[in-house]
Formats: sequence, C-alpha cells, structure tokens
Amino acid sequence: MNVEEKILIIDDEVDICDQLSGLLNDRGFKAKYCLSSEQGIKEFKKNCYSLVILDIWLNNSKFDGFQTLEQIKELNENIPVIMISGHGNIETAVNSIKQGAYDFIEKPLDGDLLTFKVSKALENYDLRNRVNSMYQIKNDNYIANSEASKKVLNSLNKISKTDSSILLSGLNGSGREFLARKIHFESNRNNKRFKVIDFSELDKIKNENKLFGSEEKGVVKSVGILEEVNGGTLFLKNIDRMNSKIQGKFLRVLEEKKYYRIGSLSPNKVDFRVISSSKMLLNDFKKCNTFRNDLLNKINFFEITVPSIKQRNEDIDGLVKEFLSTSLDFHKMDIENISNDAILFFSELVCVNSIAQLKKFIEWSIFMLSEEQNEKITKESVINLLNGFLIKDNKKETKQNYEYLDFNIKQARETFEKSYLSYNLRKYNNNISQMSQKIGMERTALYRKIKLLKINSDS
Repeated sequence: MNVEEKILIIDDEVDICDQLSGLLNDRGFKAKYCLSSEQGIKEFKKNCYSLVILDIWLNNSKFDGFQTLEQIKELNENIPVIMISGHGNIETAVNSIKQGAYDFIEKPLDGDLLTFKVSKALENYDLRNRVNSMYQIKNDNYIANSEASKKVLNSLNKISKTDSSILLSGLNGSGREFLARKIHFESNRNNKRFKVIDFSELDKIKNENKLFGSEEKGVVKSVGILEEVNGGTLFLKNIDRMNSKIQGKFLRVLEEKKYYRIGSLSPNKVDFRVISSSKMLLNDFKKCNTFRNDLLNKINFFEITVPSIKQRNEDIDGLVKEFLSTSLDFHKMDIENISNDAILFFSELVCVNSIAQLKKFIEWSIFMLSEEQNEKITKESVINLLNGFLIKDNKKETKQNYEYLDFNIKQARETFEKSYLSYNLRKYNNNISQMSQKIGMERTALYRKIKLLKINSDS
C-alpha cells in the first residue's frame, strides 16, 4: 500500500467527514473532505486523487451523490468511488454499482471494513493502471525499418530480460521514455511499478523530496519514488541535470541497496532496476566535470544510442501510420476517413524536429478535424487548418516554430483555433456566413468562438 494515496471525501455531515478523514489519516492515507457536491467536484478537478468516498444523500448541494458520481466519472472514468449512505438497502447498493461506483458501504461505518475496502479499491486501481500501461506499450510497435532503429531493437532484445542498468542517449523527443517503458514491460520486473523522475522539471529540494521521501519525528510526511518503485524499474530522465548532492546520495543507494528518508536515521531496504536518459552521449558524459564518474559507471552497464527523426527516414511512413491508427481509434474513426494524400502529407513533413513532435502534430490534426467536419480528412483540409499559422509549404520554411507542440492540450487548442479562425476571417473578408459554410462550423457557434478567443475581426 502506498501511504501517500490521496482520498477525497464528499459528505454534507461534518462529524462523518471528521471521523472518516481522521480514521484514514491514522491508517496512513492522506484524506481531505468537502461538504457539498460543488466543493467536491472543484477539489477533484484541482488535485489528483486516487479514490473518492461519496455520500448518496447530499443535502444543500447542487447535485446528489449519483449526479456527482456521474461528473467524477466524466473527469476520470477509472477512479474508484465508494458510495456511503445511512439509508441504504440492496437496491441502493445495486444502483451504485450499476452507475459506476466501485463499492457501497452503509452507515454507521465500520472502520476496519472501510479500510479494507479502500485498500482493495486502491490496489485494483493501481493494477488497472499498470495493466493499461503495459497494454499500451505492448500494442505500440517500435517501428524499425531503418538501420539505426534495427540496431536499437536488437539491443533491446538482448538487454531487456537482464537486470543490468541502461543509459539511453539521444535528443529530447526521440522516444527514450517509450523505450524505457518497453524495456520494463519486457523484463522480469513487469509485475512491479515503473516510475519516472525528470531532473529537468523540478528544483533541487523538490527532486530530493520526490526521490527519497521525508519524515519528521518518526512520522512519514511524504513517500518517495524509491519506496514506490521497490521491486520495479526507476527511469531517471535527463540524468545529466541531477545535482551533485543527489548524485552522492543516489550512488550510496545503489551501493548499499538502502536509502534514508529526509529527516530520518532509519534505513529502508530497496531493490530496483535503473534506466537513465541523457541528451549527452557516453563519451561527452565522461568529459563532464559536473557528473560523478563512479555514479556513471553504476548506471551505465549498457548504452543505447536512440536515433533522432533525421536518422529514421525509412521509419517515417510506419510511424505516421502507427500514430494515425491510434488517433483515429481514439476518435472512433476508420483509416478510410483519411485520404492517401493526407497520409503522404504527414509523411513528407520536414519541419518537425522529433518523433514526439510528429506524434503530437498528427494527434492534434486529427483531434481538430474530427470535431470540425464529418467529411473525409484530406491533404487540403489539413493544410487549411494550418495555413497562415505554421506551414507555408510543407517543403519550405515554417512561418513559426513548433513550440505549440509542447503546450498542454488546452493551450495548444486555443493557439490553433485563434490562428486558424484569424486566418479564415482574413481569407473570407470577415464574411461570417461564407466562412462558417467553408470551415463547417455553425454560424452562431462561430460567433461565440470568435468572441471567446477575443479575435479582432477587423484586424
């Protein structure tokens, strides 16, 4: 059990909330409560929870328990929700399960029963997530038609079943994390967790806490990744950004097979496989004065150089078809919904800098066009989507760079829509009726979208 599992309680009775949160916190969970459906939904959107305990009869709330359950499931369909009620019967329990709840418990609540059901629900949730991840990796082929990719695949086949440490050297977006996951799920540790820590994203203090966890006066304040990954595989992303203090502490972990939470004098035994990634090749790493050679020797039993998109010309067609297949499946579309010239257009793009950008580019194009039209996706429709924003000609220079591909989905969509609509407003001389017909968007919806995005139709 992960003692840092976050649980959200939604109940209109303060006494019940105090009782439940106190019980769960005492037993190693991290529980928070809200007294109405509105507060609960807002809190669920804001923070990441592993389980929800939800009262069916929510007085003085906008939604009852079943309506709240429906909204929570829309936000995260896999989240386990345990329904509770003081007026329960068999019919209530059955209805709860039918509507997507994991389980039902009748008030007054038995502490041991509740803890047992919470633990089982969390185990089930964790297992489902791991199985889904494994399924995704196993069903995402590593396209290897180029010599560079064949070499990588050959190395993977040799090293995956061993327990040796691996260094994946290659540019950002080349697929290093994908390969790390693939190695894990083809290893003998695939029934345990795969955890990632990215040293380019967090500051020094957060990195240390996230890795080792923390403790104060014998009480665990936060569980570190080392505890969560015990028995599994730890992926150290952008390890060249690891600071010198953590380098020393992590080397000790690898040598002694134990670690100390920050603030603790008691060691915890640990066993995991290490896979690391870096933009630097091994020879450059060795010349680096900021990284310890003794740690480098520990994490680098075997180096795999991951080729960039420029080195994988023979793989592009296969990658495009793979990414298209995944995106079309997600939107419940068939390959017949996209024309051959559109597929060829994606394959001939020369302005994407990495495999990750190509994947995001295709996903985004299908996402936008699947919403805006019911007709077949063609090369022309893709170009119309991008024209005036990104691509003047797919074999010439881009007007702007591809930084949008690293935005979150909301930012990327707003950026695309604003540029796309601005371009078409200019193209059709601000004739909304003509524009709505051409782009396949209802006129009143188009007016609302222009107003929402604060597009100046006179510009």
